[in-house]
Amino acid sequence: MSADSPDNLRHVTVVGVGLLGGSAGLALKAHDPTIRVAGVGRRMESLRKGLEMGAIDTAHLDLTEPAATTDLVILATPVGAFERHMRAAAALRVGAIVTDVGSTKAGVVRIAGRILGHGRFVGSHPMAGSEQRGPAFARADLFAGATCILTPTRQTPPEVTARVERLWRWMGMRTVRMAPGAHDRAVARISHLPHALASLLMRLPGRRDLDVAASGFRDATRLASGDTEMWRDIFLTNRRHILAAFDDFEEELLALRDLVDLGDGPGLQRFFAAAKKRRDSTVARAIVDRRVAVE
Repeated sequence: MSADSPDNLRHVTVVGVGLLGGSAGLALKAHDPTIRVAGVGRRMESLRKGLEMGAIDTAHLDLTEPAATTDLVILATPVGAFERHMRAAAALRVGAIVTDVGSTKAGVVRIAGRILGHGRFVGSHPMAGSEQRGPAFARADLFAGATCILTPTRQTPPEVTARVERLWRWMGMRTVRMAPGAHDRAVARISHLPHALASLLMRLPGRRDLDVAASGFRDATRLASGDTEMWRDIFLTNRRHILAAFDDFEEELLALRDLVDLGDGPGLQRFFAAAKKRRDSTVARAIVDRRVAVE
């Protein structure tokens, strides 16, 4: 696959060449092999893997090394490291912009505004990935058909937002714009709470229980295998919305507990039927439709 890159993009720096960062590099080069991708990371071992698989062209332990020629920086490390990388990105050449793939946005946008200025950063959250970690699991089609949430503010120049939006659409994504706070509230319910529940489920069974676990339990707990450093930072930077999601979940859980305690068969069936109907008519259908649309 080859097509001219948006906005004559020639050089991209990916900070954090893991699953998402490595996939971004592979996707960029799959769409336009002439794009040069620099990889920045803490360990040369991961960067070498990125070089071997063709996700990056050069490897660096410091963002300031490729800064002079970079058109765009994609931050793909855990959110807790963003501030440090933004300080290094402040020395980028005029016209270069920064985006990210982080799962929380309000705090990230505030830090970016203070360090980079509102004209050089647009928050991005590609709703793609898996519980797997590292460049070995990166793939060029990871973003195809998925949704990318952009979180510009009132101070973000429209053309800067449009440049980042064109980038993700060029890689096959559907884009949605949300305010940073609205983003954090939404993902607390559809991403962060599910991760917490998967982790809690893994803490409940005993060893003998797990010996007889089957695919249902495996699928329900898949998220618990995620990157622990990344999830630590997510829960620290989105505390308010995650706590609110916990409170709402607790209300629903107690209502369900009451149905079980009362032995209310019709009530239980209505509960499960409502959940099934909502899932089957929304996310189950939408995700399939988006994948079909890009095949």
